[in-house]
Amino acid sequence: MKSTNKLQRIAWGLVAWCAIFLVVLAGRPSFTNASLPVRGVADPVVALQMARDADEVEAVLGEAPSADREVMRVKQYVDFGLIAGYLGLGVMIGLALRRRIGLLLAGLTVIAAILDVRENLGTLRVVNLGLSQVDSAVLGALRFTSVTKWAVLSAAITVLAGVTGGRKHWYLRAAAALSLAGAALTVVGLFHNSILVWGGLLMFLGLLLTAATLRVITHESAS
Repeated sequence: MKSTNKLQRIAWGLVAWCAIFLVVLAGRPSFTNASLPVRGVADPVVALQMARDADEVEAVLGEAPSADREVMRVKQYVDFGLIAGYLGLGVMIGLALRRRIGLLLAGLTVIAAILDVRENLGTLRVVNLGLSQVDSAVLGALRFTSVTKWAVLSAAITVLAGVTGGRKHWYLRAAAALSLAGAALTVVGLFHNSILVWGGLLMFLGLLLTAATLRVITHESAS
């Protein structure tokens, strides 16, 4: 029981960590009115990660140097903190389950986090390039990493929903519903990028709600 309580306290701390970084990412510094992503993608960060050519990069960042490039740089550095938070949560929940499905969840989370770090590094590389230096190879590599990351995250959150969906507590079923809705939107968002950010948000909410009730999950799994 003491170990379960300790895990729950750590989980609460990681939930707070992730919530703080989500708020910071959504806050200042903000992109200027000159940043106008195309194809209906509202979030400049997602728009850049899914950019298909230099014109789409220009719509998000403008030519170097620009204020929006510096904002993008800051957002990527902040995102490293968010990656650390969800990595900790995914691995903790997976190991706490002490079953094969838990190990699968932990493994998928680690893979997603590695891809997320690579995605951030690829984004920073684009930020440092002038428009004349941006080519299809650079953008293709970034987009491939991003798509793969989102796919792995969707798989991980679906596994997590499989753990919580059949539980008797309504909040666990709600977490599963959020997770599955987020995974579905994310998959659709890979083809229609304008909804990708909403899929990611729902998946995060499902993860945070699950982590906040980790003690209940581990207790039921052990019984």
